[in-house]
Amino acid sequence: MKKLILITISIICLFLLSSCEMVTGDIEDSIISPDNNVPPLLGKWVIEEEKESSQVNSDDLDSNIGKGVLFHKDAVVIGEDFTTKPSFKIKYVNARDYLLYKYKTFPGNIGIEQEQIEVITLLNDNKYFYEFIRIDNNTMIINIEDKFYTMERTVEEVSLEEIKRYINVERTKLRTLGEVEEVTLKTGLLLGIRVPVFDESNQMNKWEYKTIWINSENRKVTGIYELDELLLPRKNGFWVIDVNRSVFRDAISDDIIAIPLFRLPEENSLDGGLNIIMEQSSMPQSLNISSVIRNVLFVGNDYISVENIDSSRGGRRTLQVYAIDNIGEKKPISLSDLIGDSGKDVFNEGAKTVIPADSSVFPNETNIGLTRRNGYWIFNGRINYKENEEEFYKDFNVKAIPPKEMVSYDELIIPWDAIKLAMPDAIDVFTSPNDEFIIVITSSHIVICNIEDGGIINNPVAKIKIPYGSSVVMSEWAVGRYANLWENEVIENGGAELEY
Repeated sequence: MKKLILITISIICLFLLSSCEMVTGDIEDSIISPDNNVPPLLGKWVIEEEKESSQVNSDDLDSNIGKGVLFHKDAVVIGEDFTTKPSFKIKYVNARDYLLYKYKTFPGNIGIEQEQIEVITLLNDNKYFYEFIRIDNNTMIINIEDKFYTMERTVEEVSLEEIKRYINVERTKLRTLGEVEEVTLKTGLLLGIRVPVFDESNQMNKWEYKTIWINSENRKVTGIYELDELLLPRKNGFWVIDVNRSVFRDAISDDIIAIPLFRLPEENSLDGGLNIIMEQSSMPQSLNISSVIRNVLFVGNDYISVENIDSSRGGRRTLQVYAIDNIGEKKPISLSDLIGDSGKDVFNEGAKTVIPADSSVFPNETNIGLTRRNGYWIFNGRINYKENEEEFYKDFNVKAIPPKEMVSYDELIIPWDAIKLAMPDAIDVFTSPNDEFIIVITSSHIVICNIEDGGIINNPVAKIKIPYGSSVVMSEWAVGRYANLWENEVIENGGAELEY
């Protein structure tokens, strides 16, 4: 009898275990397998009407109304715009806070009654493309160049063949009109500049950071603006990067702040204004703090490279790379974290070129940074050592290419030697991804020249004066429709127009 009971229990356990395995497998397939991913938006939609329009009985027909919008997991078409590399992000937010802060409007102005809304962001090759607010399964609101429109679904699903036909029609229109170059040649650049200054009150070095926005269309500069901070475009929106200096007793600390501009606001009970929550600030938390000043060397989509100068340790200078999302933790990232398992060997190989064979100095793989050389971002490592109780350091080349996660675009259309031959005073250079123009940095100016037939036109189209000793810490390119979107962001955040 006991034997029969044991057999029965064993059979039941096996059945339960096999059932659990089947359920787990189904869940993993629905999450992991990209072939089974269903996009949050499908079908054919039509843009119906503009919301929050200030024009009454206008005779001008809005060109966006009546346009078709097609969603498929492999391609999306929105009027004349399309992407063959779509991806989506979904978030649920408070309608009033989100719309007031990001778009400076109220839910009622665009016909939204819900307190919470579902916001769907469409990415084109991991870059912001369009944004939608879902009202229900068949109604959405789309934002197109600061205007809101309602969209209605007319067909639940469309084939990839139908979407391809739409895309081919748009491409044929451009070829027929002979306007392919004219339409696509739109370029913008967010150039982050570090300016050395002297802190008179504390009698020590300091750096200020600025963003220069350069917008060009069909090889003509259409606008140049300046911001007194670093405006960084990221996958989830724009962020501000800056350094704040604080003094406590005899300790001086530079605190790197990374603030998302899209963060939902806190309402000020006194004046109804908007306050940005500085959660990413690296403000010192303890009373026993060191005097550390920080010098930003590079800022990218997800990482920032910094030189730390610790006066409490004899002015010890170290290099560190931080993840922007976790900058408050002050946790440096090693080369292996950035390029893989070979990072440690590559770092040590470079360190050997500056460490004497009989030295007791041990290389630290997190003592690494990014710097500019001959028109490219490169890794450089550093070792710190003491001689007669005095701090010294040596830098060395690291034979590794910064990954695309760090530097999204880092190419020169024209070789560095050719640029130096044409402009001998060049100390740095950047070329646009669509071959439209070249940015040359000299000791006193940012010089913008057009590119034609693979060469520089020596007659600059614009020239901007910069303080002596300035250097570039950020270069982010916008091409096509993104150029206008980025320029609007610069202006909305207080960008001052420069003469050129």
